[in-house]
Amino acid sequence: MSDAPADPGAYPVQIPARSNAVGPGWRPLLEHLHEQIQGAFPDYRLLDLKEKFGGLRVYMNKPASSSEALRTLIASAEAQAERTCEFCGVPGRIRTRDDQPGGWRKAVCSACHSAWSARHIMIVCGVVRERG
Repeated sequence: MSDAPADPGAYPVQIPARSNAVGPGWRPLLEHLHEQIQGAFPDYRLLDLKEKFGGLRVYMNKPASSSEALRTLIASAEAQAERTCEFCGVPGRIRTRDDQPGGWRKAVCSACHSAWSARHIMIVCGVVRERG
């Protein structure tokens, strides 16, 4: 699947179709968000879902009847992702490689931060890959 934002006119794209855009540690969080949104807006359309500056970003075509509740659900999931390791799903925080200022940012736990900083692991198409 393309990393380009989904075309909202093509077909109704929802969170499960784009969950490979981020690491596996955030999948349970995305599944929960999908269930919450689908319960209130079954035909919602996702425009984009990605990791940016270490955080989760969710963009959607807001249903006509949407309310503050939809924005609150998304904001809550995005805030939770900042405290969840994108690699493994345990508690973490946004850090840079080797904690150097101005570097690439990612939400990581201490163990994954060490491996990521040493460039032993990375996320490719939603899968954690190890370098040999």
